[in-house]
Amino acid sequence: MSGASTPSSTLPFGTASAYADSFPAPAPKELTLGAETCFNLSVFKGVVRQYRKLDDQVVTRLNRAQAQLRDEVRQGKGDSPDGMCAKMWAEMMTGWLNRQKLLTYCQNTVAQNLKIAQAAQAEQAQVAAVPASHDTAPTWGHAGKDGAYPRGVSENQVLADQLANEATVEAIVRKRTLEVFKTRCPFFNPNANDQGWWEIADAGRAGAPGTPTTVPKN
Repeated sequence: MSGASTPSSTLPFGTASAYADSFPAPAPKELTLGAETCFNLSVFKGVVRQYRKLDDQVVTRLNRAQAQLRDEVRQGKGDSPDGMCAKMWAEMMTGWLNRQKLLTYCQNTVAQNLKIAQAAQAEQAQVAAVPASHDTAPTWGHAGKDGAYPRGVSENQVLADQLANEATVEAIVRKRTLEVFKTRCPFFNPNANDQGWWEIADAGRAGAPGTPTTVPKN
């Protein structure tokens, strides 16, 4: 989405000055993923918060958008209600897609690291159970193929549980946002590509359309 300096005709709602004064800068459209984000929960939550700004402001933005739209219609200019709803939906989808992309990536990354840690723990137990040999040495504790150090089982399990909680929160946020959106845009219908997102948000389900809602624990 363009910044506040963009001409008002291309902004989602209202004038450029009203848009800039009311809302902070949007999160970047392109999401950069890295394992370090997943293993630092404060960084992870900070990124999620960036992409949740629209959801947090959805009531205010829809109210102001409708008021602005009424004024512009009376003046014989401005967008239609359908156009307003379509633009807001597109913004909502951008946030939902990026947050789910981050959640899925981190859940899979932590799940893989948990497997490595469990294997290392089992190997360590095996080595401890047999006499030491000068010809062999335990391989546990080495970095994985992606360069990530295999943290302990308990640490990875805590991270996995925290990410599962974040996925639950995400489902609640999407449902709340959609409910507000439907009260302001009761006749809006998403396109076929977005229908699955509408349905899982409406049902309050975690995850993305067509994928498991949780990452299995091993």
